[in-house]
Amino acid sequence: MIRFLLIALTLLPVLLYAGNMVKNPNPNITHYEIRLNVLDFSSKVIYGETTVTFTASTSAIDTLRLELRQLTVDSVFWGTQQPASFNHQGDHLHIILPGPLPPGDTATITVFYHGVPYSEGWGGFHFSGQNAFNLGVGFTSYPPNLGKAWFPCVDNFFDRALFDYHIRVSEDKKAICGGLLQSVSPHDDGTHTFHWKTAYTIPTYLASVAIGDYVVVADTFAGMERDIPITIYVRPADAGKVAGSFANLHSIMAIFENRFGPYPFERIGYTGTALGAMEHAGNVAYPSGSIDNTLNFEWLYTHEIAHMWFGNKVTCAGPGEMWLNEGWAVWTELLFREELYDRETALVTQRSKHQEVLRYLHTPQGDGAYYALYNIPPAHVYGKTVYQKGGLVVHTLRHYLGDDLFFPAVQAYLDTFAYHYASSYDLRDVLSQHSGVDLTAFFDSWVFEPGSPHYSIDSAVFMNQEAEVFVRQRGKGRNFIGDANIVEITFMDANRQPFSDTMMFDGQTGSKIFQLPFEPAIAMMDFYEKIADAATPRTRLISETGTFDFTDTFSRLLVASADDTAFVRITHNWVPPDPLKNPQPGLILSPYRHWHVDGIIPEGFNSDIHSVSYTHLRAHETVLDLVCRLLLE
Repeated sequence: MIRFLLIALTLLPVLLYAGNMVKNPNPNITHYEIRLNVLDFSSKVIYGETTVTFTASTSAIDTLRLELRQLTVDSVFWGTQQPASFNHQGDHLHIILPGPLPPGDTATITVFYHGVPYSEGWGGFHFSGQNAFNLGVGFTSYPPNLGKAWFPCVDNFFDRALFDYHIRVSEDKKAICGGLLQSVSPHDDGTHTFHWKTAYTIPTYLASVAIGDYVVVADTFAGMERDIPITIYVRPADAGKVAGSFANLHSIMAIFENRFGPYPFERIGYTGTALGAMEHAGNVAYPSGSIDNTLNFEWLYTHEIAHMWFGNKVTCAGPGEMWLNEGWAVWTELLFREELYDRETALVTQRSKHQEVLRYLHTPQGDGAYYALYNIPPAHVYGKTVYQKGGLVVHTLRHYLGDDLFFPAVQAYLDTFAYHYASSYDLRDVLSQHSGVDLTAFFDSWVFEPGSPHYSIDSAVFMNQEAEVFVRQRGKGRNFIGDANIVEITFMDANRQPFSDTMMFDGQTGSKIFQLPFEPAIAMMDFYEKIADAATPRTRLISETGTFDFTDTFSRLLVASADDTAFVRITHNWVPPDPLKNPQPGLILSPYRHWHVDGIIPEGFNSDIHSVSYTHLRAHETVLDLVCRLLLE
């Protein structure tokens, strides 16, 4: 009986917490003051003191619930002097307040702690030689937030607070955090403390620290509203490589400000770390190996700085909404290439990502199945669906709306939810409101359903300068058939002069009569690759004999004679063909794919088409499986 009583007393704080979950919501954390001593690189022990300022929101609270992983809590104080009772089990730190905190009142709790901080293969708090740094999310933990690896906090995607960091290190090291540097204070024992302060609220996973023998390469970006400091902290040996690696940073920042609005944080910051990259607000943890005096990793630092808008200014409402962070950042990898270089440069990257999604997404090399972007399962929060498919869906959404509607609506979304969190439904509704286009059907098809739609021209009838086009919708990895589909049809005349127009249709099929400026020779679906559906088209002009590969279509053309230039377009459709009206013995149609061949073919052009053998193609998928149609001049 005494033993039972002891157990009951031990669990009392937990029981109080459980009882308060319904009637006493967690308070609003407004500020973290983190004091951290990182001096012992041999035992990798840190000593911390974090003061949490919080406000009771709608009702009185008597328990503060925080998270702290693997570190030992030494003591907790209410205010500045009064000890507070606490219970620390696993990640959960439950602090019993000395009395109820009334609604609207503000209080502080200070937690003293120490230990070897938690780290995964990627996320957490790492010691690397004589350097130390944090990465705010992990790929093993779920939820992935790892602010809790180095300070007690409410560790999720939607609570946001201001931060002061006071990091004490030996005098041969610097401590780099988010925000702006306020002071460096020397101590008599050969150490000094770096004080950084933020002016914008962030969730705890975006808080940051990096410690090492750093030198800074500093610059200033002339932003649209203010001059913004640029600080790139690197190993001394890497200082001479910064200019080459970040040569286009100013231009990329100008592109993003023009498209998304003013830069949303105090400074543009990168700090070289052994692992990365991680979009800590204003202080990106960036892999030192990517600072190599070339533009090889330009896409990487662009991706990370894009997060300052997508993920940091507006944060996803939870891990199941990660595409709102990562998918949008991946899409900016296309945007910056298009605007800094040209459309063809962006198209190379777009095609690579599209091929990866269609070929691997559902396999063990991808996520192992087809998933919707919304409510992604825990195991795939940082998978190909979120990143690559997410980026391609944004690309498709851009062209669905058109740039004149898309970019102002995106800015409205970023401003509406600035320094807050948002869901896919929030994004849909704000974009709909500000563009004037109801995006319900688009999100139903592209965000809330797995797999990909597939659009094709079923047939076309040409009558002088008029064309009636019949289109069809199918799906890869889905049974869903979407509505309000907008597709672009491109016509060419015999001289390969193009003309494009769009059509909208609901359901499985649709048709439209187009008025054209010429007599058409061919009609093609999505010639300019504005839709990331389940089709991979490639086009070539061929004026000589030989073998011609159609990249990413798993096909090649063997040309025996060519008296004039032929325009040939082969589309690898990632959906099965229609069944044969008259089955033929020995002819097997693929249950997974078919090919469609369009062309403006001059007389005297003779060729054969062959499928290319790849390990992922089934052995019986030979040239006999091709369902082709040649449109001859």
